[in-house]
Amino acid sequence: MTNDELRVDIAALTERLRQIRIEQGLTPDPPEREDFVDIPLSLALVERLQPFRAIAVKYASILAAGQVTRIDMDKLVEYEEIAHMLMRSVGFWCGLHGFSAGATLQMMKHINEMIDAGKTDEINTSDEMRKIRIYIGWMTKDDGLGHDLFDQHGKYDMDAREEAKRLLADPDALQAAIDAANKIIEEDDTDE
Repeated sequence: MTNDELRVDIAALTERLRQIRIEQGLTPDPPEREDFVDIPLSLALVERLQPFRAIAVKYASILAAGQVTRIDMDKLVEYEEIAHMLMRSVGFWCGLHGFSAGATLQMMKHINEMIDAGKTDEINTSDEMRKIRIYIGWMTKDDGLGHDLFDQHGKYDMDAREEAKRLLADPDALQAAIDAANKIIEEDDTDE
């Protein structure tokens, strides 16, 4: 397939999606989703995501050994919610943490489905391990988070790191900030 043929296919699929949205009573094009989770909350959520990173590292070691195991996804719901929220961060690197956690969770779900379907022989553990290694790298707390702080410098009355520490030290304040962000996400999801 040539690039021109691909462009034609993409244009046709785009138009088809627009027609489906119109038939469903929606606007032809989905509304733009704005990032709104501020840096202090994002930094606190990145911190709360670190235990999941350790789980991903352990999972990668199982895959590296050429094995697969079923994961109880019910125990990871909290991390799925954090990842979903971080994907709406105003900080690129904080959002990348959320994307990486979300991609890792999707990989785990896919492997669970393959195991449940009895298709373990079709799982390429080397390929899955390489992908998860990249995701783990993107979930590493490093200088990237500092770039997010720099990009948002002057937008807050407080030091964003100190505010993140305050949120982590006060579970009620953190939950209130999460609830407020979830309310915006729910409103945004129902607008579509």
